[in-house]
Amino acid sequence: VAQGGIESYRRYLDSLSRSYPAIEWGLRWADLHAPDPGETVLVHRDFRTGNYLVDSGEVLAVLDWEFADWGDPISDVGWFCAACWRFGRSEREAGGIGSRQAFYRGYEVQSSRKIDPERVAYWEVMAHIRWSIIALQQGARFTEGEEDSLDLALVGRIRPDELSYAILKMTPPASWRQP
Repeated sequence: VAQGGIESYRRYLDSLSRSYPAIEWGLRWADLHAPDPGETVLVHRDFRTGNYLVDSGEVLAVLDWEFADWGDPISDVGWFCAACWRFGRSEREAGGIGSRQAFYRGYEVQSSRKIDPERVAYWEVMAHIRWSIIALQQGARFTEGEEDSLDLALVGRIRPDELSYAILKMTPPASWRQP
């Protein structure tokens, strides 16, 4: 599952005229550290604050399913916990709203799956790589004249650099293991 994403992101980067070495670094790290394929389930692939509806502490609906696909269930946990989706609340590692430990406990109870923190960490790196690619694609929609949107222009210009920095912090050379 991870390898398909890595190959797709690499192909997209290779099609661009500009290079993105930090994202390439992250892809190489992800390639070397990909977890063994586990259970494959329907995953949301954009489960984050803003894509669910809550009333009186109860989740009523999960919104925005256009990225849904089959994959590793822990990829949604990594996406939700990724620093890029904390919206300025870095100390609240679960979507910017709560603690990672509380989220893990709730996830384990509701899903009957045990959380492997190393697997989540892998998917957090992949979340930053994937969001980088999406940001570049959104920026291209502006620069190629498909959509006249200041938001897309800014996302495409600013986010990849911010995400590249996060990728480098999460994948220092000391974290690399040899295959």
